[in-house]
Amino acid sequence: MQVDWIRKAARNLRNKNYEVEGAVEDLLQTICSYTLDPTVHPIPMEDIIRLSKYYNWSMYQALLHATKFSLN
Repeated sequence: MQVDWIRKAARNLRNKNYEVEGAVEDLLQTICSYTLDPTVHPIPMEDIIRLSKYYNWSMYQALLHATKFSLN
């Protein structure tokens, strides 16, 4: 029963991760496609990459903490 529960929980975490990942991609696409005022500088690609890396790091940390506390 425990193995089945862990598999279901892992599947749910993976699915939630995909949902959030898709939302981050949608957000980045929306930001990049938004028409800016000509006086405003476009968003540098480095900042877009940094935001994506920050999401990946944050999700890793959340999963690490979730599994750490569930094992104790």
